[in-house]
Amino acid sequence: MTMERGLFKVVGMYCTSCKPIVEKQLKNEKGVKNIDIDYMTDSVIVGYDPVLITKEQIKDKLDKSGYKFVRVS
Repeated sequence: MTMERGLFKVVGMYCTSCKPIVEKQLKNEKGVKNIDIDYMTDSVIVGYDPVLITKEQIKDKLDKSGYKFVRVS
């Protein structure tokens, strides 16, 4: 299994209560192994298996959380 990490920059996360909203969108997705959310740096780092889920699919799921994702790297 290959593991990759994707960094997603986010606009609109201002406090710790934002974290569970974003986590909810990804925690049960097949291929997502871990999620690190830091509202202080406006970033979400996702460890994932690229065979099971792509960065674009992760971004699409994150968009559903209601925050604006401005960059993926």
